Amino acid sequence: MQLNPKRRQLMLAATALALPAASQAQAAWPSKPIRILTPFTAGGATDIIARVLATHLQTALKQPVSVEPKPGADGALAAQELLRSPADGHTVYLATASALSYVPNVRKSAGYDPLKDFTPLTQFMTFSFYLMVHESLPGKTLAEVLAHVKANPGKYSYASGNSTALLAAAQLVTATGADMVSAPYKGESQAVVDMVGGRVHMMWSSPAVMPALLKDGKFRPLAVLLPERSSLMPDVPTIGEAGMPLVNVVPWGGFVVPAATPKDVSAALAKALREAIALPEMRPPADKAGLVLRPGPQEAFARLLVEQLAAYGQAIKEAKIPQES
Repeated sequence: MQLNPKRRQLMLAATALALPAASQAQAAWPSKPIRILTPFTAGGATDIIARVLATHLQTALKQPVSVEPKPGADGALAAQELLRSPADGHTVYLATASALSYVPNVRKSAGYDPLKDFTPLTQFMTFSFYLMVHESLPGKTLAEVLAHVKANPGKYSYASGNSTALLAAAQLVTATGADMVSAPYKGESQAVVDMVGGRVHMMWSSPAVMPALLKDGKFRPLAVLLPERSSLMPDVPTIGEAGMPLVNVVPWGGFVVPAATPKDVSAALAKALREAIALPEMRPPADKAGLVLRPGPQEAFARLLVEQLAAYGQAIKEAKIPQES
C-alpha cells in the first residue's frame, strides 16, 4: 500500500514533532522530591552538613530534598534501603567507608556488592581522625610514643569506636611492630569513658569526642589521618609528617545510587552534587565539623572505592579481625 505524497508528508511531520516530546519525557529529571539516605543519627555534625547540602541542592534542582537518617549495621541498613528504592535518581545514599569498604570485607553476606550494585557519583568529604594519646604514655612525638610502647610490650592498649579507628590503629601498630592490646567499643562515646579513666591509652578520635578528651589536659593529639593538616587543629601534623606514612585506610564519605540508574540521570545528579559541595557556603560548617570537602569526577570516586575496598581488606587481615556471619 502506497501513501499519497501529501499524507506521507503529514505523517513525517507528526513523527518529527513527537520525537522531541518523547525525548523531553525521558529527560524529565528530577520529577519528584529527592531523598538523601544517611547512616548517621539525626543532629550529629555529619547529619547537619548533609542538611546544609540538601538546602543548596534543593535550590539548584527546584525540587524538595530531604535527609533521612538510617543508622545501624555500620551503614549497611541505609545501603540496603537504597537498593530497595527505585533506580530513578530520586534516592541517593551518602555512603561511608564503613558500609562500602569495611562491611563487605568482614561479613559473609553484606546484602550487596559494593562495586557492582552501586554507581558512584562523587566523593563528598574525608573525615578527620586525630590520634589521641593519654598522658601516661611519655613522648612528645608519635615516634617517641611508639618507641616507648615497643619497649613495654603488652602494657598499653588502644581503643576504637568505629571501623576506621580500629583499622588505622591496627595498621599503625602492626607496621611499627608495637605490641598493644586492642579494645574495641560499640561507639566512640563509650571508648571515651575508659580513655578518660586511663584504662586505655590511645585512640584515633573523630572531632565529635575531641572536647571530652581535651578538656582536662590528659590527652594530646599527635597526628591527623589526612594527607594535609586540618583547619580544625592546624598545629597537629599529618600521619606522614609525623614520620609514619603507613596508614592507608581513608575515612571517606560520598554519594552513590543504584547501579540500574540511567547513566544520564546519574551524570546529572553527580554534576548537581559536585556544584553544591563546591559552594563557598559549604566550607564553614565543614571546617567546624572537621570535614574536608572533596567533590570530584565520578571516575575518581569509582577508583577510590576500588582502592579502599582492597586497603580495608588488607588492614582487616593484618588486624586478624574474624569474618562475621
